[in-house]
Amino acid sequence: MSERFIVRSKLRTWLCSCLLFSGLALAAEVPGIRIVYARPIQDGDSSQLYQVRLLAAALSKMGIRHHLVASEVPMVQGRSLRTVAEKHGIDVFWSMTTTEREQLLTPVRFPIDKGLYGWRILLLSPQQSQSAAPLVHLGDLKKLLLTQGHDWPDAEILRFNKLKVVPSNQYSSMFEMVASSRVDAFPRSVLEIWREQTEAKVQLPIESSLILYYPTALYYFFSREQQELAHQVERGLELMLKSGEFEAMFMQEFGDAIARSKLAERHVIQLRNPLLPAATPLNRAELWYRPTPAK
Repeated sequence: MSERFIVRSKLRTWLCSCLLFSGLALAAEVPGIRIVYARPIQDGDSSQLYQVRLLAAALSKMGIRHHLVASEVPMVQGRSLRTVAEKHGIDVFWSMTTTEREQLLTPVRFPIDKGLYGWRILLLSPQQSQSAAPLVHLGDLKKLLLTQGHDWPDAEILRFNKLKVVPSNQYSSMFEMVASSRVDAFPRSVLEIWREQTEAKVQLPIESSLILYYPTALYYFFSREQQELAHQVERGLELMLKSGEFEAMFMQEFGDAIARSKLAERHVIQLRNPLLPAATPLNRAELWYRPTPAK
């Protein structure tokens, strides 16, 4: 083997190494697309929220390099919607779907809550928890004062079903209203109520035998200008559903809350949802949680 050949081989190896390391360095410097999500109004590190981790997983499933960033200030639902729609620095938020929201924004029609935001258990006031009057029928609920966020679709759904709602524009104040018996109950999703009861400043009782149900879905919403990104997120979620990753993440996050709720043992009061879009994929059974009837 000639000396010239050896030198050329070493030079070729050196050049390949340089190209490899420069490529790795360049890849390390590129953070991917920056996506700002509306920070919800709650304490703690929002990056650890299920909705944020699931969004990151769906993007990664599609091979999309990304950097998820929380908005500088927490936002209520109405403000989140307007900020995304008007392209004021927020790219995505998650919320219950409505016909109006799907007209203003680009929905990812994949229920990341498996429809369980429509299964509502009552957080009771001390006074109501001591009441001897049974809660069995819709008529019984019509006698109560309920509270909900002023810009939540739930408030309109409850009113449509002739229930009395005292709205609030502050999340924490609704728990205070229940604790002081200014309202009788606060309907909360089975995915939220157990955590909220633990975190509440005052221990509030949870009604044990009844559950409200209306069809709905928790979606990611992007602006109209980000339809391709929304499409990629939807594809990523569908791939996660097919592989079992979505179910695993969902049950890891909410399995305990679902088990504690004992849905199959509760008496269900079904409500109509006038805000439900016609395009909601209710016919796809694999997307929804269905309680297994008690034996």
